[in-house]
Amino acid sequence: MKYLIDVHEFSFNKIKNGSRKIAIHLFDKNTQKIKIGDILDIHNISNSEHLECYVKGIAIFDNFEDLTDSLTPQALGYDNKKEVMVRINRMFSKELQQNLNSVAFFLEPNIERTKLIERGQFERDEYER
Repeated sequence: MKYLIDVHEFSFNKIKNGSRKIAIHLFDKNTQKIKIGDILDIHNISNSEHLECYVKGIAIFDNFEDLTDSLTPQALGYDNKKEVMVRINRMFSKELQQNLNSVAFFLEPNIERTKLIERGQFERDEYER
């Protein structure tokens, strides 16, 4: 399955350039549907750019504090835990954080670069060389 996830440009660029290997989110009704092997269509809300990533793993935590204690800031694309928590508090209200668990999706980015070529097209290209 494929699921759309909206993210801010800052986070999108970190996933795109590979400095963030984990997407974090509230564990709401939509994210509860996501399974290992699914595709996240990560949408940059600033410019509508999209990036598709495979979900390689999922970890559910009681809260973002537990999440940041368990995962390295570098895997989340930051230098330290304090910076991670500042960003989380900007993205998600305190009320939402208190009412919902948090989830980490371990990503394998850049599947959009994989070009599928129909067999006939491949054979034509090989023949023309």
